[in-house]
Amino acid sequence: MIEKTMGLIVALDDYSGFAKQNEVIFKELSLNFKNVYIVNLINLKFGKKKKFIKTTDNLPKNFICKDIENSSDFKKFFKDKNFIGIQYLDKTPEFFRIFYLLKKFNIKNIMIMNLGNFGNKQTIDWNFKYMFSAYKHYYTKGFYYLFRILTILNIFPKIDLLFESNTEMIHALNNGISRKFEKIFPYFKISYFRKIETVNSIFYDHFQNHKELPKINTQKQILYVDTPINHPDRILREGNLKKEYFVGFYRNLNIFLENLSKEFGMKIVICLHPSNKVDQNYFSNFEISEKKTIDMIPESEIIVFSISSAILNAVMYKKKIINIRSKYMGDYLNNFNKKYVNSLDLFSVNIDEKFEINKDDCIKKLSSTVKNFDTFIKKRLGPDGNKLSKEKIVEKIKENFF
Repeated sequence: MIEKTMGLIVALDDYSGFAKQNEVIFKELSLNFKNVYIVNLINLKFGKKKKFIKTTDNLPKNFICKDIENSSDFKKFFKDKNFIGIQYLDKTPEFFRIFYLLKKFNIKNIMIMNLGNFGNKQTIDWNFKYMFSAYKHYYTKGFYYLFRILTILNIFPKIDLLFESNTEMIHALNNGISRKFEKIFPYFKISYFRKIETVNSIFYDHFQNHKELPKINTQKQILYVDTPINHPDRILREGNLKKEYFVGFYRNLNIFLENLSKEFGMKIVICLHPSNKVDQNYFSNFEISEKKTIDMIPESEIIVFSISSAILNAVMYKKKIINIRSKYMGDYLNNFNKKYVNSLDLFSVNIDEKFEINKDDCIKKLSSTVKNFDTFIKKRLGPDGNKLSKEKIVEKIKENFF
């Protein structure tokens, strides 16, 4: 009898960040399966030279890392296994050979989408400056449609089980063109997903896990959740930033934060983004926290941010949130910024413009915004009651495959 094996399908050159980001679900998997394989296929990507892969000590002890060297190694590993894999791969051309092999060896395909994120679709500004952005956008979209066609033709595998926390996305998938077509022609299965399960987001899980702990005393402080204005996706579209962009942004940000601090009588605390290499002198007037953002949010009274998924923790804790925007953030980041503002109906301030801060008016606007959070939480973060997503994910994997 062919052995049923639980694992993850990845393409990584360093396990450490991946292990940290997924430590909660990894721990749950380790407690429920004898062994869990991390099958690393980075050496099978098109156009990639063989990589030296950095390991990590942060994985559970029964997690086994298997770095596949080539197609023969792939065949040797999978030929005697009924492999059930949680997939962490992009749908771009360099992965096409990998998807072909996954289908050929009948690997069961699971995907987890429980970040509660806003997505990253970008509008294209049709001028010369962003011509490369437009080209890349439609180039990528064309390959996505090719990927879907190859999936329909059974050359690439479908997703056997999708875990999703966004009810609007679930509705769109269940009522899309593919599902409608299948209702008319039931013998033609063209949907990318065979089965969808609703789960709570990781932010909802974190809140559930901490709400039973001793109550955290809220400090008289305003927390600024930092995001670098030279985000790699922005640089790809808009090019490298001149120094005056950094100077202008942090000058205006500091003025805004100082005025906010003065009006509310609270200190400002900065949570720097881990990837932000900005000169800390830009924040010389404020305290820079050594704690994680996720731990600082419950302790703070007001949260200020431009773009950060960490703000969803602030939503769970019903914190007063101020969104900031600036011309120095560029079109890409400002378009993304609008998604947060529109989805959460946030109070947003353009820090480049002179803005008179009135405490009473701010409190009124911020308190009004907080009232809208319950609907967002129910739709996007906690649609599955009090069930922790890690528990349901493992439960449904066992139910469907073991």
